[in-house]
Amino acid sequence: MDDARIPFQRSLRPEEPAESQMSWQQLDGERLSQDPDWPASACWALSYVKMHNMLLQEARQIQSEGQQAQEEQHGRTGLEAVTIASSLKLLKNEVFSLCPMHFLISGIVVSFVLTTLSFMVPWVQGQLVDVAVSEAAKYAKDGPEAVDIGAALFEPILLLSVLMFSSYLCEIMVGILFAICGHTTVTRLRIKLFQNLTEQEIAFYDSHVSGELSSRLINDSQALSSLTQFTTQTVLGAVVKFAGSLLAMFATHPKLALLATIITPINMVLVKRTGKTVGFYGVVQNHAMAKANAVAVEVLGSVRTVQSNVGEQYEAEFFMHRLNRYLRIIKATVYLETVLRFTQYGLSKVRNIVVLAVAMNQVITGQLTIGSYTAFAQYVTLYEDGFKNLADIWINFKQTITSTGKFIQLLLRQPDFAFDQGLQPTNCLGRLHLKDVSFAYASRPDHQVLSSINLEANPGDVVALVGESGAGKSTLGRLLLRHYDPTSGHIFFDALDYRSLNLRWLRAQIGFVEQEPVLFDRTLEENIAYGSAKGAPMKDIQEAASRANAHNFISTLQNGYNTHPGERAARISGGQKQRVAIARAIIRNPKLLVLDEATSALDSENEHIVQQALDELMNGRTTFVIAHRLSTVIGATKIMVLDKGYVIEEGSHSELVARENSRYGSFMKHQLVSPLLS
Repeated sequence: MDDARIPFQRSLRPEEPAESQMSWQQLDGERLSQDPDWPASACWALSYVKMHNMLLQEARQIQSEGQQAQEEQHGRTGLEAVTIASSLKLLKNEVFSLCPMHFLISGIVVSFVLTTLSFMVPWVQGQLVDVAVSEAAKYAKDGPEAVDIGAALFEPILLLSVLMFSSYLCEIMVGILFAICGHTTVTRLRIKLFQNLTEQEIAFYDSHVSGELSSRLINDSQALSSLTQFTTQTVLGAVVKFAGSLLAMFATHPKLALLATIITPINMVLVKRTGKTVGFYGVVQNHAMAKANAVAVEVLGSVRTVQSNVGEQYEAEFFMHRLNRYLRIIKATVYLETVLRFTQYGLSKVRNIVVLAVAMNQVITGQLTIGSYTAFAQYVTLYEDGFKNLADIWINFKQTITSTGKFIQLLLRQPDFAFDQGLQPTNCLGRLHLKDVSFAYASRPDHQVLSSINLEANPGDVVALVGESGAGKSTLGRLLLRHYDPTSGHIFFDALDYRSLNLRWLRAQIGFVEQEPVLFDRTLEENIAYGSAKGAPMKDIQEAASRANAHNFISTLQNGYNTHPGERAARISGGQKQRVAIARAIIRNPKLLVLDEATSALDSENEHIVQQALDELMNGRTTFVIAHRLSTVIGATKIMVLDKGYVIEEGSHSELVARENSRYGSFMKHQLVSPLLS
């Protein structure tokens, strides 16, 4: 199996040794030949069998992993495990419920009319042939005067023309109606899944790659939408064609009909087996595409890092390797489907020859008219079309349902934290109380990140969290934002348990400014009035920007507040980005602030400007400051020193530096700030 190659050779510096120069073809061949995931054999057939068995085993493993995840979800929310039956239920409750029903019903009705017309055409053509044969006999016997060709043929030809033109109009209407159904459904599916993904807890994203999720969102939803567009469009016509032509054949000539349908059981076995196998292939195919998409999203989102480390060629090779694996699985599916189609085609041709020989014998002996045979032959064609369409629908259905199991799981998944449930107090002061809070990540349940944290903070208090990397400072900040819940202990907000509060309300009371704040590639106005502040008047936006020391620099931009900062805010400086993030926090008027390394990445001048904005933001609010640079926490009312998840020291700056053998004092000496400030 040939892979997709990159048709160029990487350029190397002249001083690189000749033996290090290797073409992309050589690199790809070397990597793939060493790939333990893909079998190779001198015999093509043996290689295909090995590959087939490998894909089936991998599909079962992927499904098993998904099943385990679904069973865990079942334990939390009572959802069914993903099976064909539950998938059909999903199609009914989720996919088809998203269809514009008036278009769907209209399409089904027109499709039924179209199929009915397709049965009338062969009958009229058969009558036309019999009329022509009868008139030809009169012509030969009695001469031209005995035959009025125009009058004899006018009525059947007119009827045939009306039927064909009506079929043409129905084909156009069916195509339009079902195309609208399909595109509308896939759009609504993507919106629904995207909304569900945005409401999942952060722990969910710890175990999922964003590129893989985006692949599920785009590719898998497109596959499901085809069920509403092409499958629904063809299934009714296929069933009517198959059943109607079967009845018409037996009504026209039972013996020939029996002969024409004798191979049907064989074809049904082939279709059933192929549908199951192609479905398993689809599982691995979607998994491979999701992995390739994850690479693309990660690399393109970090292209500065890639180029800074001269990793362009390696990443291109890695992406090529992932896509080549996807291509091989596609080829395996093509081989199987092609063999099936041509096996059916060959059996059908043998059948047609036998039917033709028997029919011609009966025409010669007078047991069958030419018109009847003409109609019968077209009924056989309709029968073949109906069976072929049903086979394609079944294979596509099995592949779609089997391969989109991950999509189904994501669509049905319920978050650990319910966003729209819980208390929404009318007043909020911002008092915070942590009582014996401990936490361990689900991926490492035996590793305690925080242990027995106790703390009380009131409006106006500034609590600084200090410690080495990995001490648990950022994790505590994530608990305050309720990205996670403590594994033991409780967090109280205005004397109410965090878990009892409405999550949207709670987060609307919290302002969060991080070291590398995220600005979206939308206008600065939208970035400031984001989330719970959406729709704020321009006056409030400008006031928030002024308090964050951001209004002046925004006003100097060519488009002012309508400026797009670019992807990852690449068009503005780090200090400017930080001030916009502070304005975003100010406009929401939060009662609790979490500042995670908010100034550590800035130079001294920008740090001073941003610190002024932060001082304005912190005024009168309960504030938590997470910082490595101790100069930013000296003014805190309470400093907590963390070490391996434990609070080992607690007090004000002056209290801690005055203690003998103080860990905090040691930090200060290392950063050379104690001589100046203690």
